Amino acid sequence: MLVVDLVAASGALLYLALGTLKWTLGRRGEAVYDFEAAVNVLLYTVILQVIFSAADSIAGSIGIPISLNSAGFVSERLNESSLTFANASRLAVETILYVQSERAVLASAPLTSPFASVLGAATGWSVTELSIAAIFFLHLSFASRVVAAASPYLALVGSALLPVPKFRRWGSSFLAIYLATSLGLLYSNSVTAKAIGRVHRPSPFSPADWVNVASIAGDTAVALGEAMTLSAVALSLATAAGVGFAGIFEGIYVNFVRV
Repeated sequence: MLVVDLVAASGALLYLALGTLKWTLGRRGEAVYDFEAAVNVLLYTVILQVIFSAADSIAGSIGIPISLNSAGFVSERLNESSLTFANASRLAVETILYVQSERAVLASAPLTSPFASVLGAATGWSVTELSIAAIFFLHLSFASRVVAAASPYLALVGSALLPVPKFRRWGSSFLAIYLATSLGLLYSNSVTAKAIGRVHRPSPFSPADWVNVASIAGDTAVALGEAMTLSAVALSLATAAGVGFAGIFEGIYVNFVRV
């Protein structure tokens, strides 16, 4: 982020100028503090680039080729993720409606009405799982949309505040939220998109789908259930990592020998 680098460089120069002035005036103790602050601003600017590089490596290792240093591009990907989660929720609802529609048709005729109960028993677990998935991915879609809107500001403000000693805690918190939620949601998008791609959407005009409805519902429930579980675990781990990440920086500081 060029803006962040410019802000950090300006801050370091400001501390350096203040330190030089105080040293000239004989206030050497205060001058050393300003020199320390200047060095730490530059140090944290370097650390910041290392953090983004490490985050990009982590993203690449889990199949997400993206540069987290580009918050605008991350925001676009998160908006795409919101659509993916919405599609997963819609797929779950459509499959449930397909099953229930077939049950209603079977129950409407005396000859086939016993099969409605059989179909209900065979698809009970999958309908329950799909109902949970529909709700989960619906709310995940909303969350991804919110994070997409906030991520550029979290990244910019967090990166700008991190090198400044007085605002380091705020900066690390904002940056941790940005990195953790972005990685968690983008990974969730990846596994959800793969799940959607490998399931069959039943057609009301296909006799084969009517016959195999229990199998189709089961396969869809397993695929979306797996994606839901992986997403929940990824977001939980990302949250825990974000909390730990935010606390690391409080112990990093360069001290000079006091004059």
